[in-house]
Amino acid sequence: MLTSTPAWCAVLTYPNAETTVANNFAKAEPPIEYYLPMLANRDRRFKHNDMPEKAMFPCYIFVRINNKQVYQTRTTHGVVYIVSSQHSICVVPDSDIEAVRRFEASQRKVFVHETHKLVKGAPATILNGEFAGMQGRLIKDCKDGNFAVSISVLNMSFVVHVKRSELRPSTDDELVADKPDR
Repeated sequence: MLTSTPAWCAVLTYPNAETTVANNFAKAEPPIEYYLPMLANRDRRFKHNDMPEKAMFPCYIFVRINNKQVYQTRTTHGVVYIVSSQHSICVVPDSDIEAVRRFEASQRKVFVHETHKLVKGAPATILNGEFAGMQGRLIKDCKDGNFAVSISVLNMSFVVHVKRSELRPSTDDELVADKPDR
């Protein structure tokens, strides 16, 4: 639920309109703070140096708004709706936005999958590397020891290849501390 304090929310856009919506947020008066995570398009048709970027979450963009900016956000050209549940706007925890930023900044190969398609495994914490301290769930059926960090608001997860030797089971205290306050 939104208050007068700005919080991150997910916004659904029309297909292939994420960049246009981001530009509309920037041009709005007053501007709406947004975050559009991008990935290099690994399409073989493009030369290695000429790979355009694509949205990490197709049809989604994150906005940092308060309760007074809801109407302005909803009426921005290209916006379908703000993600909500039971008539209440879903807030994306700052820790989830930070996790997305870390994945975007890394040079590792990142895959995005819908959560309901992932095989759930044990909670784990990454011990070293650029994702040290990050918590998520193991995907059991992968040889490489894939590690998933979920963003529950969008029902999607990031999957990054991490050696099992770089993981340890998460403690109950870590799991409780990682949950956002509601």
